Amino acid sequence: MSEKLKFICLPVQKIFTLCIFFVLIGEVVCSYGDRSIAFQNCIHWCEIRNCSNSTRLSDFEANRPWYLTILQWECLDECDHYCMWHVVKVFQYNGQAIPQFHGKWPFYRFCGIQEPASMLFSLLNGFVHYYMWQKFRKSVPNCPFSSIWNIQALLSINAWFWSAVFHTRDVPLTEKLDYFCAFSVVLYSFYSLIVRTCSNLKPGLPFFIAVPFLSYFVYHIYYLSYIQFDYGYNLKANILIGLLNSCGWLIWCYKHHHKRYVWKCAVSVLAVNFLLMLELCDFPPWKFMIDAHALWHLGTIPVPLLWYR
Repeated sequence: MSEKLKFICLPVQKIFTLCIFFVLIGEVVCSYGDRSIAFQNCIHWCEIRNCSNSTRLSDFEANRPWYLTILQWECLDECDHYCMWHVVKVFQYNGQAIPQFHGKWPFYRFCGIQEPASMLFSLLNGFVHYYMWQKFRKSVPNCPFSSIWNIQALLSINAWFWSAVFHTRDVPLTEKLDYFCAFSVVLYSFYSLIVRTCSNLKPGLPFFIAVPFLSYFVYHIYYLSYIQFDYGYNLKANILIGLLNSCGWLIWCYKHHHKRYVWKCAVSVLAVNFLLMLELCDFPPWKFMIDAHALWHLGTIPVPLLWYR
């Protein structure tokens, strides 16, 4: 590899290495908020007073707002949410730092939506992908790789939709759908890189290249769904493929730098990787509304404006 190519790939490698380091630290450290005595006591008495028999459950359901019913906020969920804010106030009163609960920061809930900012930014990401995809189809309807990019656009829109659903209501099903759909975009982006790089492929060869990618995606879902929902494995798979994908696209950009549109591809790839730094700068949400993860979603909104061009 030439010195220039090493210079291009090194920042990306450092970013992903830092991602592994800091996220794995986050996995080791449990959430202090839901493990605290104040939280455990609050949960115990809240469940006894509100969820312990059919009469109390009926009263809860009768007084539950319609939007909480639609989003399936059950009695135990409401106790968890109430006790989270009770503990936050206790910590603030004692001058202690805001804790996490179940691995997440506390956010103000809006109409039952757990993380309104991240949900909104996810929807905006999906809208921008849809808008630029429609513009792309009108501008170059018969480009050589139109089917490749059309599928990538649909996968991206789908992933951002499920991201919005997950940030609206965090339950095991929405979490899995968010993770699986996000991984589909990461894996397919690597596949599209290989197909785009081998632009002289014979007809039908992209299909055979897709077979191992599709097989691994099915295995990935099967393993996480039926063997073990392993956050560490999922993280490593995303980082490894993302690293290969980023370095591959930057090398491709270097080799085709004479083409006037290539800089947009390079900036898109670099922007996504540098925005990942927000995931490392984890901090309690500002005004209990916007945290680093929400800013990461906000920062990715303009990226498709360059990528589709």
